[in-house]
Amino acid sequence: MKAESNGRPPTVSVVMPTHNRARLLRRSVASVLAQTHAELELIVVDDGSRDDTQEVLASFTDPRLVVLRNEVGGGAAAARNKGLAVARAPWVAFQDDDDTWLVRKLERQLAALQARPDVHWCLGSFLSLSPQGVRFYGGAYYREQIDYRLGIGAGGPDWYLITTPNWVVRTELLRRLGGFDERIRSWDDWELSLRIRQETDFVHVDEVLWVQDRVLGGGLTRAERARADDMRIILAKHGHLWSAQPKVLARHQYLVGRAESLYDGRAGAGRDMLLQALHTWPWRWQTWLALAASLLPSTWIQKFTRSWRDLRARVGAA
Repeated sequence: MKAESNGRPPTVSVVMPTHNRARLLRRSVASVLAQTHAELELIVVDDGSRDDTQEVLASFTDPRLVVLRNEVGGGAAAARNKGLAVARAPWVAFQDDDDTWLVRKLERQLAALQARPDVHWCLGSFLSLSPQGVRFYGGAYYREQIDYRLGIGAGGPDWYLITTPNWVVRTELLRRLGGFDERIRSWDDWELSLRIRQETDFVHVDEVLWVQDRVLGGGLTRAERARADDMRIILAKHGHLWSAQPKVLARHQYLVGRAESLYDGRAGAGRDMLLQALHTWPWRWQTWLALAASLLPSTWIQKFTRSWRDLRARVGAA
């Protein structure tokens, strides 16, 4: 399909991965095509859907819609990279298949970037709908949390603003950086944003630009072990960034060690990582506790972990 509006090439390529979300996809697509900044192309990457996704997409007649399909799903990071590879516009944005953009989202972000030609990345603010209610992610507090020196994980900053539907970024920059690391399953957006931040500052449009749906939509809860696998990759690529921040580095090492020490076949590697964490920063009591627990039989550890999680869930629901 030709991705043009009024005969002009697109200014923004919007990349949307989707997988078995036909019931939510229509509103997400419509919210992009309804943007007041009309010079866009919307590249939807159907990542192996087996529901009515193709029928929903075929119901749109807008020539700015481009549909790519993977017969076998490869994950969100790979799908975004596939869209990025064919993007024709100088700017790229990302939309999730369960979220809704307000109509001036792109207009407001592009205006902010035009006012700062030295900057190649724009973030916005948004509302998040969840079973617990509505929450605003924006303002000085969340903007000031974007400090990569402090790392990620429990005890680190609140990183809500770097979720990918919040981005407008230079296409050339993302390609030069290699796009998303497809090995990373949970923190692929954070890891790429860390690389972006080393190349450019960001501007922040501090107004509600879109709505995140965690009631009908929302991604799968990421397992602790998957996050540990991600952190091993992040430490291999970026560990030097925290060499002068021993508390942060030790927290990352603890995250890996604690998760791996709970599983057969990885307990030894996990214990080694916990020892590294203690060498880096010996004053974290949780690391000592995790190391002691790693010496217990794995069946005891897993039973205790399930009981602890059940207790936390009951306390949280009370």
